[in-house]
Amino acid sequence: MASFVASFALVCCLFADVAVGLFVQYGSMTVANGNFIPLSSTDSPPTIDIQGFRGNGTARLFSVVMADQRALVAPSKVYPYINYWIANIPAGSSGAVTASILEPYVAPSNTSHNIPYPSPSSARNHTYDFVLVPQRNPLVKPMDSRLVLSLADIIRQYHCGSPLETVSFTTSLH
Repeated sequence: MASFVASFALVCCLFADVAVGLFVQYGSMTVANGNFIPLSSTDSPPTIDIQGFRGNGTARLFSVVMADQRALVAPSKVYPYINYWIANIPAGSSGAVTASILEPYVAPSNTSHNIPYPSPSSARNHTYDFVLVPQRNPLVKPMDSRLVLSLADIIRQYHCGSPLETVSFTTSLH
């Protein structure tokens, strides 16, 4: 898990020798490096843009997964929650992403309706990651549950590759 989380720190990376970029915005606010975004600004789905992806002669697909990696902190385990999953983004896409919605957007303000937070302190500041991953095949099946054992496991379960890039933001749920 540590190496998976460490890969989230990448701001720009190379995929098939091509520089890529993941850009996420809530209105005029850009998601970057854990910056703070007011909860009221996250009520609607963000605009997601990927840049620098080319197919190199073969069709490639990508996914962007939004997750709260510490949504539920239990005595012996931390469970991530998948807030949004956009799948089947074709290589070579430019501009705002239009693709398949594997899991519809759940705003951070609505996450607490789906997770039994054990104490008020666990529901204050949360960090949300947007993770860009390559897909091996088109994805069509929604998840059984948005609360997962680990983000790395669910990405592998859907036959996606290792994260290429992550951007994150923090918000206060109170």
